[in-house]
Amino acid sequence: MSGLTDADGFIDTFRARGAAIADACTRCGDCFRACPMTGPAGIGTADPAQTAGAIVDLITDGDGNAEAIAWSEACSGSGYCIPACKHGINPRFMVQLARGFARRNAGAGPLAARWRQPFQTMSRGVRVLSRLQMPPEILARFAPPREARATPPDIVFYTGCNVLKTPHIALLCLDILDLLGVEYEVMGGVGQCCGVYQYRAGDFDTNNKIAYATIDGLASSGAATVLSWCPSCQISLGEVSLPNYEMQFGAKPFDFNPFLGFLAGHADRLAALMKRRVERKIALHERPVFPEAMDAVRKLLSIIPGAELVEIDVPRIGTQANSLAQLPKFKRELVQRELAAVADAGVTTLATIYHACHRDICDAGEGRSFEIVNFMEILGEGLGFDSTDLYKRLKLIGDIDDIIVETAPLIEAHRLDLDTVRDALMAEFGAKARASEPGPGEPVMPSRG
Repeated sequence: MSGLTDADGFIDTFRARGAAIADACTRCGDCFRACPMTGPAGIGTADPAQTAGAIVDLITDGDGNAEAIAWSEACSGSGYCIPACKHGINPRFMVQLARGFARRNAGAGPLAARWRQPFQTMSRGVRVLSRLQMPPEILARFAPPREARATPPDIVFYTGCNVLKTPHIALLCLDILDLLGVEYEVMGGVGQCCGVYQYRAGDFDTNNKIAYATIDGLASSGAATVLSWCPSCQISLGEVSLPNYEMQFGAKPFDFNPFLGFLAGHADRLAALMKRRVERKIALHERPVFPEAMDAVRKLLSIIPGAELVEIDVPRIGTQANSLAQLPKFKRELVQRELAAVADAGVTTLATIYHACHRDICDAGEGRSFEIVNFMEILGEGLGFDSTDLYKRLKLIGDIDDIIVETAPLIEAHRLDLDTVRDALMAEFGAKARASEPGPGEPVMPSRG
């Protein structure tokens, strides 16, 4: 059954899942104790059991309490709470569902007003930034015409929305799938959003319409497996909407898994396809959101000739960089601590994993003793692919007028409106303060030759 044919029960499904959590949860507070965000959020001294109980209250039609609401707002999706729970609950889902209900309960006015502007800003940014880096024929790789197939593709590669702001990352993913001879379709973009903006705002009705439309669209390929690039999409569809869909309609239409794990499953084949040595000492800009994805990155690094992984001892927190935006000082301190540790370790390269993290710090290697690249660039280099990080180039240019001059041929090729381009660039690059910039009195590392 298509999800679009019966959407009225969506909030009831959330309530049913909340009730199941309430039955299973002992209110022990172990999830609260495992959370790395409680101290930075100013609730580290709150009673863990009471706060967990108030979270359960929120997801079962109650009001919770101030500490539970603050905890839900601070949740960065790290996932340390999941193994901490001994009762079969996913506390990340529990706390983020509580956030949606708390926001749904708060304030006045239509729910859509709470997410529409940031969603539109994101959509405009994806549309413009992708076109300022790719000519039409390359952009078309992410929206190819549907072809009649005798059999379904092996997989669907689901980009999500925002990775297209850093298209060199996504293009390398496609290049590697081509190299492996995988039959795939590409889906994603703002027209096939996971619904995370609406879910976070507590607008569950709109979240349902968007997420279920995306699920139905992905299922239309006939592929049994959909691979996600974006960890936020993996949570939003994999932990939120697909389980709801299964509860309502009896089955999930496909397995939904992180792309990096799929690549690691082909590590032996990729090792045999390596063409270049990549002489780098590499530290990883990790996120703990999906530990299996980090394990996959380590496995893939181990097959790249010349690549040496250097472990650095810094806190690993959050889904991506933007999941820490609610605590900017804490986020900035984490970045500065990591950059200093990387410099002290004497590595040549700090490798980001996810796209939002890459956008956040890709320019921070300038003037330091190490470069910052995305992990896919390193893997691609070993396999013989050349790629250029044009997002980093635009960010380093900085001045909006200079960026427009630099990208004028692509603006013309895509027939972009200049005012729209300027607005998108201001939203993306206009802020002068960056988490990656040295703080007051912090020494800047010398450039590497």
